[in-house]
Amino acid sequence: MNVEIIFLGSGGGRWATITQKKPTGGFRIHTDKLKLHVDPGPGAIVRLNELKISPWKTNSLFISHCHPDHYNDGEILVEAITNGMTRRRGAFIGSLTAVKGFGDYEYVISKYHQSKLELVKALFPGEEVKVYDHIIRATHTKHGDPFGIGFRLKTIYGDIGYTSDTEFIPKLIDEFDGVRVLVANIVRKKNEKVRGHLCSNDVIDLINSMENKPELLIMNHMGVKMTNPISEAKYIESLTNVKTIPAKLGLRIELLKNKIVL
Repeated sequence: MNVEIIFLGSGGGRWATITQKKPTGGFRIHTDKLKLHVDPGPGAIVRLNELKISPWKTNSLFISHCHPDHYNDGEILVEAITNGMTRRRGAFIGSLTAVKGFGDYEYVISKYHQSKLELVKALFPGEEVKVYDHIIRATHTKHGDPFGIGFRLKTIYGDIGYTSDTEFIPKLIDEFDGVRVLVANIVRKKNEKVRGHLCSNDVIDLINSMENKPELLIMNHMGVKMTNPISEAKYIESLTNVKTIPAKLGLRIELLKNKIVL
């Protein structure tokens, strides 16, 4: 069984998205059957081709909420999933807003594109869905999009958690307790709090509140003010005793039974 996480960048937020100083292509989770693209922001397709990862092999799409740094290339991924809209194939999992829209938030994958997918599912926190051979459970967020979600994905070699964009809220402790790998969207360093997002100290509090800490923390979705992510990773690691690394374009993580290969 293969379980791999591949990053198509590390950036997030408006300014990182506009400048592309940190690429915003999201990340992938590959297993033997699941080829999932998570939050394909601007440049996702370009970065896939740059890394020689075939977009055509994608079979699932997850969009956490309705901000363009998380969904911009989503419809192009659907075109790849469905072989140019010629086959009914694949899955799209996302927040209520991303899938159906709500109020000022419009759905981000057109009804035309959704019509060619085998599975389209909006999830609320706590709900689960089976996608190929894996279970995805939606987690809570507190962000500008009121229906945004993260997830916890069960794999044969341990769970992978993704916070998406969120402030620290106590519910996250139980939702991510015991994950083997946690991908945390950390926009700011140290205790530089910003509404709707995590800073480093928030993640430190989150991890240190868990009974079963993750084996690996990956810093993701970093803003332009995160100028020294390597130093910040060392800071988080020193206060949590959890191996911490910043995401970057081309970073690959392989989960094995007894170790994680970086």
